[in-house]
Amino acid sequence: MKRLLPLLPLFLPAVLSAQTVLFEEGFEGTPAFTLNTTDVSSAAGGANTWLINDAYTGGSGEIECFGLPFGFTVPNTAGQPAGIADANGAYLHITSEAAIASGVQNCCFAAADGFCTDAANHFAAMSTDVSTVGQGEVSLSFWWLCGGGNNNYGEVYYSTNGGNAWSAITTPIAQYRNQSAWVQQTITLPAFAEQVQLRFGFRFVNGTALNASDPGFGVDDVRITASAATNSISTGSLTPLSYCQGATVEVPFTIVGSFNAGNTFTAELSNASGSFAAPVTIGSIAGSGAGTINATIPPGTPVGTGYRIRVVSDDPPVEGLANTANLQVVAAPFAGNDVDVAHCTSDPIPDLLALVDGGASNGDFYYQGLQLLPDLTEPGDYEVLYIVPGAGGCAADTAEFVITVLAAPNAGTGVSITVCAYDASFALFDLLSGSPESSGVWNDPEGAVHSGSFDPAVDEPGLYTYEVVGEAPCDPDRAFIAIAVDPCVGIAERAVDPVRWLGQEGDAQLFRAPANTSLQQVQVLDATGRSMHVGATLQRQGDRIRIGFAGMPTGLYFVRFNQQPVMRVVHSAR
Repeated sequence: MKRLLPLLPLFLPAVLSAQTVLFEEGFEGTPAFTLNTTDVSSAAGGANTWLINDAYTGGSGEIECFGLPFGFTVPNTAGQPAGIADANGAYLHITSEAAIASGVQNCCFAAADGFCTDAANHFAAMSTDVSTVGQGEVSLSFWWLCGGGNNNYGEVYYSTNGGNAWSAITTPIAQYRNQSAWVQQTITLPAFAEQVQLRFGFRFVNGTALNASDPGFGVDDVRITASAATNSISTGSLTPLSYCQGATVEVPFTIVGSFNAGNTFTAELSNASGSFAAPVTIGSIAGSGAGTINATIPPGTPVGTGYRIRVVSDDPPVEGLANTANLQVVAAPFAGNDVDVAHCTSDPIPDLLALVDGGASNGDFYYQGLQLLPDLTEPGDYEVLYIVPGAGGCAADTAEFVITVLAAPNAGTGVSITVCAYDASFALFDLLSGSPESSGVWNDPEGAVHSGSFDPAVDEPGLYTYEVVGEAPCDPDRAFIAIAVDPCVGIAERAVDPVRWLGQEGDAQLFRAPANTSLQQVQVLDATGRSMHVGATLQRQGDRIRIGFAGMPTGLYFVRFNQQPVMRVVHSAR
């Protein structure tokens, strides 16, 4: 009796000397096969059936076709060679039901007996699972014969889930026929290795045909063997199949054989064509068992669609099998480096896209979660995010813009004035309007630094400049006071205290007097001494007095406040 013999070495010819028998069935005694199942579109009954016996002798019989009897003769089945254990003993084979009815039970099939045969498939399969985990290369071997024909032949199947699903084996033979003597077949496929529930099955396909010949499909000495286990590494399936430059990838792997305690498993990336001629290390893990390596696609990896990943070891050195599906590497979005920007409130709004530092130009700017820019006319620090969207599994990339907005310096607004040579010294700053900053510096008409106090008797008339320096990138701001010094001779005139003439602005003459000074009467005289009506054109705001001269011709005028001596002013018609 031939049965399951797990992990026993075979003392056969040298080609098998390093193999281990995982399963052996010679069909002597109770078989580990189930006959006439309905797997793979097969029939449980019909014109043919699977039998296990030791019948090799043929015979004659009669079959009815279209209501008429036809005689048939079944030839003897070829004897088995000495290479089969228990040669000429029991074997698995197809037999015609008509032949069985006539007392003939050797290997034959109905299509070889006559014309009246319905097409049908017949399946016989292993009833136990075989584990090949850790066994190295796995092979199926069996002895077989089958006369058959183009529509009558045997097939071999395998299952890796306990017989719930079956796959046809087409290499090296897809259809077993045209063989009347016993021959041995050996099949070695990677799909047989590292399986927990491996089974094999045999199917006889019986189509209608005129040129079919016995014997039917016969099988004996079924063996599952494994080569001596050698160290190997297989990379598992990777999900997803597209990765961004710099992305992480989990690389699962399985092993066969023993690896030493100090071993390191390393994940390697091929080039874009799948070649490992110059592999790139992308991650590693120390250990001696299967596992998962947390790896990283290098940021500078060229874009491509034909990448593979394999796992190698160093103790002992083993180059593992790569994953079986091409991997795609896509370009990662790059928003560029972070940017610090200084901006002056007096400058035009900056084009931030032009300031992107090395990044892509297809991004958008966001401030406080909204796709907009802050008000850059107000001083302060603003954080703006520049976001470039991702694609193909790549996450978006972000650069931070820190915009420091600085207030522009304010030197105020200057005026043009004429003063008398005998007037008292006065501060130039007091003539500025527009809330100027007090931190500025005065320069005289020659460009030399000036104290900011003008003495008509000493200082040179001309353009006095007030400059306030701003913090970069703000440019300095300047205001200008144009001063003319007049000898002021003629009509009894002199400086009127506390009123001071500030000069002309537009069509008006400006004066300054303390805000608490009462101006009960203001009189304007022309050069001939005639009084000019200006009551409705006088305005006062704080310490500034504005007298409108609109419509008056160019010339010399005199202004009297509260019956005080007159002040001479020069008016230029606009």
